[in-house]
Amino acid sequence: LVLGAWITGRVLTDQHHWSQYLWWIPPIWAVGAGWVLLLASFIFAKLARRSGGLFLRPILLLLVVGTSLYVPMFVWNMQRALGSSTDKAPGSIRVLHWNQAAYEIDQSRWGQRIKDLEADIVLITNAEWGESRQTLLEQFAYFAPTENQRWINYSYRIHAKPAHYRVEGSAMIASRYPMVRTGMVQFGSAQRQQILEHSSSGRGWVMFIEFDVDPESVLDEPLIVWFIDLPSDPMQWKQLQVREAKAAIDAWDGRGWTMGRHVWEQTQTEPGPFPEPDLIVGDFNLIRGSDSIKALGSGYRDAFERVGYGRTSSYTPKTNNPLLRKLLGLADWHIDLSLVHEDLKIEGYRLIEADQGPHAIQLLDVSRSNLVQQ
Repeated sequence: LVLGAWITGRVLTDQHHWSQYLWWIPPIWAVGAGWVLLLASFIFAKLARRSGGLFLRPILLLLVVGTSLYVPMFVWNMQRALGSSTDKAPGSIRVLHWNQAAYEIDQSRWGQRIKDLEADIVLITNAEWGESRQTLLEQFAYFAPTENQRWINYSYRIHAKPAHYRVEGSAMIASRYPMVRTGMVQFGSAQRQQILEHSSSGRGWVMFIEFDVDPESVLDEPLIVWFIDLPSDPMQWKQLQVREAKAAIDAWDGRGWTMGRHVWEQTQTEPGPFPEPDLIVGDFNLIRGSDSIKALGSGYRDAFERVGYGRTSSYTPKTNNPLLRKLLGLADWHIDLSLVHEDLKIEGYRLIEADQGPHAIQLLDVSRSNLVQQ
């Protein structure tokens, strides 16, 4: 029953509301429970007064062994570990995403850590407001430093060129490349957000940004990225949530921001959908490989499915219960994702565990140079 439920989830993912809960069963939980129950069956069979399961138990053994081999090969893709490298590919753009989930973060220490990772575009969501966010911004002044202090928005200033930084809502973006235009839509239940007191429990948002990348370095046209944070309500059907997000994107009212001479200026264009993205990066709050992701558009590939490997837990709930903490540490819920358009080459993808907050850091390398079909 345990393995049957897990296999059903693997086949149907979140195509149905009921199947999404089977889809969320972690592989280690399912396979581990299968071995434990099978071992218990062997033990109790020895103690039984009459024989039973003589024909079924060998079949179940083959099933447990099969799933135990399937997980490392086709879920974790461990065969890719041979010859892999964490070095940044020459000529590639490195995008970093981290949902800090409003935890107290040592921004100075992690700012230096992110700098060492050689990220070109950094998206931090749900950072603490106030001084913590100001400290975080200052860590990325090296992208475009200036002598004079400049306003990023009405709350934050930095000794750097404003075109390389954007703070809006719960999102903070810093980039080696200047940003030209941006827009944002929000959706979901504001009432539920207030009840749950969580930044993304009932509300979600999507922001697009056009990056003016030097054509002589990597790309010959602007790089368009959708940054996304879907609601985290686990009881809602994710198919409906993604469709709601796509409907909001398509019904964008045209209000956005463009970079003026010295500051960001609000603009109004014709209402219509967001420009088609090259990348979609963020906290999807749904498991990698979910059917619902298709609603965002066709022609996009999950970066991990193409080049990633290993256990991929991008979200581990925090708890003070040591036993529950160990169990959740085995869950491998990969909900922070990177989708890449088929016109881009995926050079690398990995998750970096953060010692502060429940979310891991995503690191994605992409390029158009020497494009090959993947």
